Amino acid sequence: MACVIQNIETGKYIKHNGNYNHEQYCYDDVDKQEDAEQFPNLQHAFYAATWYADMFEKWRVIDTAAGTSFVKDENRKFVREARV
Repeated sequence: MACVIQNIETGKYIKHNGNYNHEQYCYDDVDKQEDAEQFPNLQHAFYAATWYADMFEKWRVIDTAAGTSFVKDENRKFVREARV
């Protein structure tokens, strides 16, 4: 399973930029899902979206194998995104 993180408003994905300094932002925006950082499981992606991605943005975590996506609910917990 691989998971990616997408910015809900811009549609861009995040990719780790190689910076491991915890005082600096460690992701760059990329346009294509296949270029995005591939997280090994949902828990890892949820953690990265919560603690490492820009806290002022809204994020979607996508399980690329299952084709499901997750967004934060009003309690700030990731829940499966309803499809319209």
